[in-house]
Amino acid sequence: MIVADVEQLARSGESERLEFKTSTGQLNRAAETLCAFLNADGGQVLFGITPGGEVAGQLVSDSTLRDVASALQRFDPPAPVSIERVPLGRSNHEILVLTASPTDPPRLFTYDGRPYQRIGTTTSVMPQQQFQRLLLERVHSTQRWENTPANFELTDLDAEEILRTLRIGVATGRLLRLRRP
Repeated sequence: MIVADVEQLARSGESERLEFKTSTGQLNRAAETLCAFLNADGGQVLFGITPGGEVAGQLVSDSTLRDVASALQRFDPPAPVSIERVPLGRSNHEILVLTASPTDPPRLFTYDGRPYQRIGTTTSVMPQQQFQRLLLERVHSTQRWENTPANFELTDLDAEEILRTLRIGVATGRLLRLRRP
């Protein structure tokens, strides 16, 4: 990314997938937004852009990068967030760009133990019921036993165990006995 790209993003304004922060002094709120982006379709947080869209930049030191790395360690599971530094040619200031990439298969993320969502340009804690529903949907679609390949031959099956299981199912009412015509 170059300065012209940053300026174009700043002109476009914040959106469901783009947020501006004046500085990394707002790192925790930015991490919450990154979490919301990860729980949706991805997005970017740009540090060094004022709320009005002015490209001001900030000093980015080793300490700044350590703070960012520390914040990223508070995601569960570990978050696919990339960090890019865009130097502003006119000063020693830079724009710090954090990009949250969607995962395949989709996973749910928490930051400091809380899930976040993005609605328009607003980031908020995801309601527990919605988090549980999404978690169940995402896990269920990928980790169902029916979707797991079985690398067995028919001769590997224990016929006696299958018959025993069927008898128990019929006896407990979980399976209906089929009668032959």
